[in-house]
Amino acid sequence: MAQFSLEYMLNKIGFLFTFYFLWFSWWVHAQVDMKDIEEILVDREQTIQGKATKTWGKDLFVGFFSGGFWPSVSRTSASAYFPTGRIGHTEGYTQPHAGYFGGLYLGYDFKEAAIGLFSDKRWKAIPALAFVLNYGQVSSSGFSYNSFSATPSYANGTNQSFIPEIAGVVNFANATRFVPFIGITLGVAFNWLIDESIFGPHAEELLVPGQSSFALAFTSKLIGGLALRLFPHWDLIIAYTTRFIAPMDFTFQGSPQAGFHTLVSHSGWYQDFEGWGAIQYNFWP
Repeated sequence: MAQFSLEYMLNKIGFLFTFYFLWFSWWVHAQVDMKDIEEILVDREQTIQGKATKTWGKDLFVGFFSGGFWPSVSRTSASAYFPTGRIGHTEGYTQPHAGYFGGLYLGYDFKEAAIGLFSDKRWKAIPALAFVLNYGQVSSSGFSYNSFSATPSYANGTNQSFIPEIAGVVNFANATRFVPFIGITLGVAFNWLIDESIFGPHAEELLVPGQSSFALAFTSKLIGGLALRLFPHWDLIIAYTTRFIAPMDFTFQGSPQAGFHTLVSHSGWYQDFEGWGAIQYNFWP
């Protein structure tokens, strides 16, 4: 009986300790977030009265992110230029495989521009801007068809992208530690198509091996996610995005057995679906 009572007491103590820890953690985060909202209201009031002493650095944030993406099937075509002046055309579809990406960002919260969403002022829409640097890589493969052959040619290669962009975000701050947000980015995609190889109907290599080609294109993506306050200053971010990249042209040199001297690969509009996480440091509490 004594053993049963001791185990019962230990279980009760463990339960109470766990409950207290979780409640205290929630209470601390709630106080931190309430402080953020209160500071927004005070700063805004002081700005209206002309008494504000702005320290712009406290509204900065910085973070790094990493994730994976899954491209959709896209249309592709190619133009082959022969020494005789003839130009041959092929078209088909490319199926990229899953890729990975990562990067870092630096941003600024415009807390004074916060808009109250409800009369009790517990929810605020806070705009923010960030400068983002992305690097990503994906391999792709596909088939192309032309009017001169009943057998398609097969192509594969690796695409590497470096994307600097500006992100506009709206954070829906509230009295909890969970902050949903939405956003959009505008940027430029620096793309390299590396080790592209194309095999003809009879398995002949149509390109000089080991080539790479560069292309530049406009890009944008839509963002939706959730920020979770882990500790004062530190947030964990989970997000889902979809990216679009404008069409691009890549130029390659043909192999001797191909018959053409230059091949221009035309990619259509690109779209992918991304899941990623980030660790963010805020210069405010």
